[in-house]
Amino acid sequence: MNNTLSRIIFLVPVLTVVVSYFFSSLGGYVDLCFPLLNGCTSISKVGRYGVSFYLYKIFIIPSVILMIIFWYQVNKHIHKSNLLFLLSITSCIFLIVYLIALGFEGKIYRFMREIGIFLFFILTPLCQTWLAFSISNKKIRSKFFINTLLSIYLVCVGSYLLILPLDNSNYENMIEWNFALLIFLFFPLFTSLLRKTNV
Repeated sequence: MNNTLSRIIFLVPVLTVVVSYFFSSLGGYVDLCFPLLNGCTSISKVGRYGVSFYLYKIFIIPSVILMIIFWYQVNKHIHKSNLLFLLSITSCIFLIVYLIALGFEGKIYRFMREIGIFLFFILTPLCQTWLAFSISNKKIRSKFFINTLLSIYLVCVGSYLLILPLDNSNYENMIEWNFALLIFLFFPLFTSLLRKTNV
């Protein structure tokens, strides 16, 4: 499995969001804070306006395409499962749908954003969990760090469900930021723990 591929899948979206947040805050589109701990704005709002509108599409969409390649390599060399591959590709496609619709107004675009990010946040952690539990211990050095990451997934989901009735957007945004970061962190973490393969 290619370490460089996984690092790009993680680093490019993360850096793009950070740079986009900087430009959006300078433009007065979002509040200046540390959203991972404060949740003053959503990830979506960061990429809706100004130059950030283009950065999200130019850099993150190609990263999602690389994510598709990652799941293809997993299916071919690590864990053969057509259903897992189908679900992972579906997740990536819906993230691309979300990114395309981001920044545009109208009911159709809003629906595209909501369904896109919802299915990505559901399907990608599901596929990552499936992969982590399915892969043989002979193929990976240690599952401890991956299992810890997956446990934090559950904490994030549980926390989100608990605060949802409170209608507190700051807490919701905070969980969204951390959850997204963990989802993308899985890729380099998994690859770094993987024993040497022919990929």
